[in-house]
Amino acid sequence: MTRPTGHVFKNLFALGVIALICQPAQAQDSAPQDSEAQEGEATSAESHQSGYENIAEFGGPDSVGNELKRNDAAREPRYQFDALQTSLGPYFDWKRRVIEDRGVAFGTSLYLLYQKASDALPGQDDDALGHIFRYQGTWDIFKRDNGNSGRMAWRLESRSHIGGFQAPGSLGGATGIRTLAPGFAYNQKFEFDIPVLSWIQHFANGRVGYAVGRLAFDVYLDAFPFQTLSGGFINRSSIYNPTLPTTGLGAIAGVVKGFVTDNIWLGAQIYDANAVNGDFDLSTLEEGEWIKAVEIGFTPSFAERGSNRLQFTYWEKDARVRAGTPKGDGWAVSVASQLSDNVLSFVRFGHSNGGGGVAAEDAISAGLQFTQSFDETWTVGVGWANPSSTTFEPGLDDEFLIETSYKFQLSRNFSLMPDLQLVVNPAGNPDENFIWIFGIRAIFTL
Repeated sequence: MTRPTGHVFKNLFALGVIALICQPAQAQDSAPQDSEAQEGEATSAESHQSGYENIAEFGGPDSVGNELKRNDAAREPRYQFDALQTSLGPYFDWKRRVIEDRGVAFGTSLYLLYQKASDALPGQDDDALGHIFRYQGTWDIFKRDNGNSGRMAWRLESRSHIGGFQAPGSLGGATGIRTLAPGFAYNQKFEFDIPVLSWIQHFANGRVGYAVGRLAFDVYLDAFPFQTLSGGFINRSSIYNPTLPTTGLGAIAGVVKGFVTDNIWLGAQIYDANAVNGDFDLSTLEEGEWIKAVEIGFTPSFAERGSNRLQFTYWEKDARVRAGTPKGDGWAVSVASQLSDNVLSFVRFGHSNGGGGVAAEDAISAGLQFTQSFDETWTVGVGWANPSSTTFEPGLDDEFLIETSYKFQLSRNFSLMPDLQLVVNPAGNPDENFIWIFGIRAIFTL
């Protein structure tokens, strides 16, 4: 089947034209009259480069809205590069005018990752280089005084290897690592596609919401603070539980989550189990095979839901007849705790019956993130996983992981992060007791 790359660009162009030209200006609150309000407005303007601090949140840290807000932060980096910030000033000022006048926020992210392993299987490369590119945005269709709102979200994305290198997502297979994939998110070949094209609606001042359309499953399924490409972890152990199922990004899906008390939320979600990365193909719905999940969570307060939370997720994945994948089910628990102003911790574990194409039957991971000066972070984490005897083969050794990294925020829109992983007992490489993986990741945002 021919990939509809041209169709994707046409859709994106049309969406941009609609958002920037046809949408009438949103009604704005009256200007503050007292000096205290003016001071607050100035502080808000200084905290974000394009005024994205008030984008409504729904989903995990890598949702379109949350990533736009995070990338727009006016950080205090190690180096100021005044000339660069001055030259970019008109661009961010224009973005601010667009969101104020049209309700449209947008941005670009480029992730680059190089990894080098201490060993590889015979005939396999021991290094990898790949990228993830995203152009994404939101369009506020309406906002009510009571906090209810509706908006569209879109994301144009590609993931691939660079040059003659394999992608980091393939390095685990090349080194014999089965469950604790060292470059999990960096796929070998993910054509330009629109993995997010959705309608998101909020009720009750953001305490209840739903999303429907083409969704990225990892944004909502067991989402928690470390489930992001821009954090301090790269190994799958920390960013996506190996006992959870996957499908293609851009699956036709629906998600609803909401607080039923001040501290407890409930959620339910469903995804097309046969979606394919980089392929805008709705015919997979004809198979009628789905990933379904429900969740319950607790947080001390609504304001702390992003950093202090305990959640339980139960999931089922239908058997995929054509793919030959048996039915799977399981559960996961994730806990995040803000131990101090500068220390964020997590513990997560999960269990599955090994079906549904999952990587592991059991897994545990834990980690700490220490926020340093200049908006930099040091992270350290550990993980363990028991490979699925259904997805792979019976009798594989358990794998263990230690990972640490330091993220240097070199400018407001550029970070560099060296990363070191030690995988003990690579299950598919019994001749090696451990494998070291050194990596370096760069992130550019605009």
